[in-house]
Amino acid sequence: MKRYLVFAVTTMIAVGCGALWLRADPPQTKADPPATKIVESTQVLMHAKLTSSQNVLAGLVRENFAQIEAAAREMKRISEAAEWPRPRDTIYEHYSAEFRRQCGKLEVLAQKRNHEGAAFTYMHMTTICISCHDYVRDSLRIAGQPGRRADVRLIPSEWPERNLPKQR
Repeated sequence: MKRYLVFAVTTMIAVGCGALWLRADPPQTKADPPATKIVESTQVLMHAKLTSSQNVLAGLVRENFAQIEAAAREMKRISEAAEWPRPRDTIYEHYSAEFRRQCGKLEVLAQKRNHEGAAFTYMHMTTICISCHDYVRDSLRIAGQPGRRADVRLIPSEWPERNLPKQR
């Protein structure tokens, strides 16, 4: 019964992550060639992370610790190597560091064959993914006038000191 509950919960989380990942994609408009390449490479990397996440889930369901370990290592490697179009601030950096930390923890728990700990860590890691995607998506705003092509710009969560009005 416990395995079925873990399977049901992790399956729902994986499906939710997939839906949020698809929703987080930028709008498909004609863009300059360099921007198009960035979007394409980001989509490829995010798809690779999603595939690795699904491999972790499959490993958890089958209690295949080697699969869990390899997939966690791959997610961490992709996260460390990728330069995503993102806000460059402490909030994003926190999510990124925490995701990598959870990947490392998942890898260690798989080596120790700790199924319950790996399942819990996977669910926590998935929550971090969703929160980060929410943050990045909410940090974007569409600038432009109706009828014109809009530019996507990041809104900083922290404003530089020099741009703040002086206190009197």
